[in-house]
Amino acid sequence: MKIPKIYLASHSGKNKRKLIEELFEKDKVIEDKDKVIEDKDKAIEKLEKELKKYKNANTPSSASKHLKADTLGLKAKKGAKRGAPKGHKGSTFVWPEIDEIINLFVYKCAQCNSKNIKPTGYVKEKKVICLIKAKTVVKMYHLQESRCNDCNTLTLASHKDIPEKGIYDKNIQALVNYFKFRARVTFDPIVDIMNNIFNVPMTRPTALTITRRTSDKLKPHYNQLEKDINKLNVVHSDETSHSVNGTNHWIWVFCDSLFSLFKIQKERGGDIVEKTLGKDFKGKIVTDGWSTYEVYSKKHKIIHQRCWDHLKREIEYECKINHPDLYKWVCDIYQMVRKGKKYKQEKRRKDMYKKCKAELAMLINHMNTHTNLRKLANKIKNGGNKWFYCIIYPELPMNNNEAERSIRPFVVMRKIIGCLRSEIGMKNYEIMMSLISTWQKQGKNTFYTLQTLL
Repeated sequence: MKIPKIYLASHSGKNKRKLIEELFEKDKVIEDKDKVIEDKDKAIEKLEKELKKYKNANTPSSASKHLKADTLGLKAKKGAKRGAPKGHKGSTFVWPEIDEIINLFVYKCAQCNSKNIKPTGYVKEKKVICLIKAKTVVKMYHLQESRCNDCNTLTLASHKDIPEKGIYDKNIQALVNYFKFRARVTFDPIVDIMNNIFNVPMTRPTALTITRRTSDKLKPHYNQLEKDINKLNVVHSDETSHSVNGTNHWIWVFCDSLFSLFKIQKERGGDIVEKTLGKDFKGKIVTDGWSTYEVYSKKHKIIHQRCWDHLKREIEYECKINHPDLYKWVCDIYQMVRKGKKYKQEKRRKDMYKKCKAELAMLINHMNTHTNLRKLANKIKNGGNKWFYCIIYPELPMNNNEAERSIRPFVVMRKIIGCLRSEIGMKNYEIMMSLISTWQKQGKNTFYTLQTLL
């Protein structure tokens, strides 16, 4: 610190030295305080960035429960009805066919134990579903070898129940894969179930090997699924993050109501969409606003519908409280789009398409008058015609819920296992989750389909 000479001239000797020490000490305290304030500012900035991950329109409610007010101790509204809302279809239990009828008789009185009784004619029926524990059988196959007398070739006998590799038949292999990829059970509980419930000796590395061999066996079906996706008329796509051995990767889904194809890669961008759908894709895509989809649709002139649910969430987040008139305006445009999709005449749909575009342009102009909404307005503007292609092409939905529902099992799996451990495990999940999701959409029994294909 530089001290003015005039100020020092008024002090002499020890007082001057003492003054200099005091001033330097004060200066050091000030510097320390400034450093503390700077560190706190950095910490606040870091926390605010972290908070934005949870407090934004695109974050699912399950990820931000810790930010919501505690409702413990609060009472429900008076007269509120419990259970599912009106119109909910629900699920009804369907009884399987009866395999065995057992007739039971009374042989003595329940009160006095007398055997002097006679039937009244009343018979009460009681259905019970029973589980008969599977019996584990170890089979020894003697494979006879024969030599051809014509060409001298040796041929070894075979049987359909003998696995190509390993010591477990297709039923056990199907069960392990069902637990892992459909029931989302980790390997340790799977081994415990096989050992203690099914009495099948198994270790954790063995269970892991079974899943790897299964994915290798079913890879041709996965390759066929890739070809089927390319032929679809409408493809939904979405992506979510997933850690692979500590490195962040991205899970991509390409799907419709009957097919699901998963891809895992390091980058969120790149040419993943082009590699999956191909350069000659003739269909249409429904996505969120991620730039990778924009690049692909512009490059190959693909009809690209943007998700209205994403837009409504963001508008609601930014405008519902502070700009309710703008929020209502967006809701009105949304209803116009829904109405336009239902028109049977092409001319009426085109007229509604133009009307909606004009309304959205006016909305964007009004949003630009508010400084805090300009970023969102620009984002909506960048969507352009992609908000309204669903009016011209009624087969296009207004939202991307199909992709979000399809990718949901991966999100649940991520919560359970934390991360994937290797590139091989990543490929296993790509294949098995794609096939199982597809079988589910097509109404197939996952376990029996696995049994058939193994």
